[in-house]
Amino acid sequence: MAGNTTNRDVQIELHNLIDLVGRYGSIVDQLLSRTAIVSLPPESIACIDRRYVYTCVNSTFLSLYRKTGEEVIGHRVEEVLGERAFQEKEKPRIDRALRGEEGQYDDLIGPLGDGRLRVLARYSPLVGKSGSIEGVALSTWDISTIRDAEERALSARSDLDALIGGHVEKISDALLDLKREVKMREDVEAELRSGRDRLVKIFQAIPDPVSISTLEDGVFLDANEAFFRMTGYSREEVIGNSALNLGIWDSPLERARVVDLIRKQGSIRNQEAKLRSKSGESRVVLVSAELMDIDGIPSILFESRDITERKTLESELSRSQKMEAIGRLAGGITHDFNNLLTAIDGYCELALLKLGKPEQVRSNILKIKEVKDTASSLIRQLLAFSRKQKVKQQTLDINQVIENMQNLLKQFIGEDIELKTRLEQDIGSVYADQGHVEQIIMNLALNARDAMHKGGVLTISTERVHLGENDIAKHPGLNPGDYIKLEVSDTGVGMDEETMAHVFEPFFTTKEASKGTGLGLATVYGIVRNNGGSISLRSEPGKGSTFEVFLPVSGEVPEDVSRKTGKVPVRGGTEVVLVVEDNPYVLDFIIEVLGSIGYTLLKARSGKEAMDICESHSGHIDLVIADVVLPGMDGPAIVKNLLKRYPRMKVLYITGYPGDVVSLYGIPDTEKHLLQKPFSAFALTEKVREVLEEGSDRE
Repeated sequence: MAGNTTNRDVQIELHNLIDLVGRYGSIVDQLLSRTAIVSLPPESIACIDRRYVYTCVNSTFLSLYRKTGEEVIGHRVEEVLGERAFQEKEKPRIDRALRGEEGQYDDLIGPLGDGRLRVLARYSPLVGKSGSIEGVALSTWDISTIRDAEERALSARSDLDALIGGHVEKISDALLDLKREVKMREDVEAELRSGRDRLVKIFQAIPDPVSISTLEDGVFLDANEAFFRMTGYSREEVIGNSALNLGIWDSPLERARVVDLIRKQGSIRNQEAKLRSKSGESRVVLVSAELMDIDGIPSILFESRDITERKTLESELSRSQKMEAIGRLAGGITHDFNNLLTAIDGYCELALLKLGKPEQVRSNILKIKEVKDTASSLIRQLLAFSRKQKVKQQTLDINQVIENMQNLLKQFIGEDIELKTRLEQDIGSVYADQGHVEQIIMNLALNARDAMHKGGVLTISTERVHLGENDIAKHPGLNPGDYIKLEVSDTGVGMDEETMAHVFEPFFTTKEASKGTGLGLATVYGIVRNNGGSISLRSEPGKGSTFEVFLPVSGEVPEDVSRKTGKVPVRGGTEVVLVVEDNPYVLDFIIEVLGSIGYTLLKARSGKEAMDICESHSGHIDLVIADVVLPGMDGPAIVKNLLKRYPRMKVLYITGYPGDVVSLYGIPDTEKHLLQKPFSAFALTEKVREVLEEGSDRE
């Protein structure tokens, strides 16, 4: 009985053992099911288009096949894996996926290390925006350890079946096998934990801000380090709190709009939105999001790409493009405009010379000249945008420029505004065009004047400053170094943020149409940037405005920039001068001015007329004055033909076009035989004498 009892006890223990192993096998089967495996992120990823060409792969794929990106991307599958593997295995699988059938296969790939790798491969259709299948996504999971575990588990079950067949004495061996199986399960669980840890590290290492929050109330479940850096909040402040409570979205309506899209579509890609950091700083981001389930709770995976700097650069580019457009406009209209200004100014001068004393008429003519001067100033400001204005850069002492301008500034700003200067001594010099620096100061001063309707104080100050790495972040485009800071402040009405955002844009003005063109501050901005500097503005409504201009220190000794005054008496002559000009007003003005001081004049409105005059003119020609751009034959072509007939003839070109256009005709804008319109009668007579006397003994 004792023996039977012992045998029964053994059988009971055996059945218990079989039951335990069965339950364990069920657990292992569940753990190692394909669903559990593929719920993890794939280790290797590749995208293949309908031409069997790889369009994208990750680094693991390249490692598995010992390839580089250049050897795979853009190449067909058979070029990478071989013709046989393509025809026998890859092509049938890809074709099924292209028909919309998702396929999953156990596979051996490699070589990897000393052997081949067991993987689970899934071929999935890639559906485009139009709904058509555009390619195939190939995802693989390493199942080498799991398949080994399955095979050992089957072997263990076979051993247990043998025990049931009467080999009770082998129970101890089966128990050892069971122990090994338990150890194997622990290894699998450790591998799963390791995979989870890898995912956590990847999540934290993503450079863009990523967060997971609940769909309904936006409570944060997790976020990566980049998210905390961008928002300025700590993990403790974020996890368990909601985005709306923290004020991360610039507007609650913004989040509602984005969430509504995700709810309808399941995902979004690159939606522009505004987020706000803990410090209140606004950031522009591109949001991509995916609807997902976290432990039965509908949640959203957010990825945000910070494009604030890009938007700032786009804004700068837009502003530059506007200025370039104005520059092209300026280049197109200056010729006709300068012709008109030459005639207006010339006839005003002639009228004033002939008028004598009638003061009322004289006053009216002077008003016409003032209007002409204003128009000339407008042209110069337009040309400043396109850098087409002829400039003379030199080493300048800004303090001296300001001191020389003080009397003029006082006249312009009026008696009800007090002008103060605070000029730091020995600040060095800048390398710039004197006229440009004067334009900066004058435009900022006039802008300040217009902001002080009831009088006030205009303060102009200078100082030398050093901008380090931390400082230049506030001044885009500058490099670390020494700068001269020019500051122009007023006690006027000030500006709101909306006005400050547009104040440097061409044609933007808050003044009445008759009191402003909207080019003054835009001109200042263009000049400052063209000279390697930066300009910024501080202002509040009712508290005045302060403009800060930073220009790089030159380090050279400044030149004397005092303006020369006093006129030289007009010098005439008796030489024969041919004038070729298509604008009748300018032509008649030149003829009248030069004719009044003794010259013999011939005139033509085109190249053909000039050639006809030469045919009928029996004498010599001492000087030809030719417009550069003429209908039919241009100025240089006319001169070339005339020089064949009159080789000793002198040449003077006139033009209303900027220098870059003139240079297309082979005439440098620095040519001393070039007179730029609009010009005065005095400038014309002096230039004519200068050209005629060139190379002679006369002084």
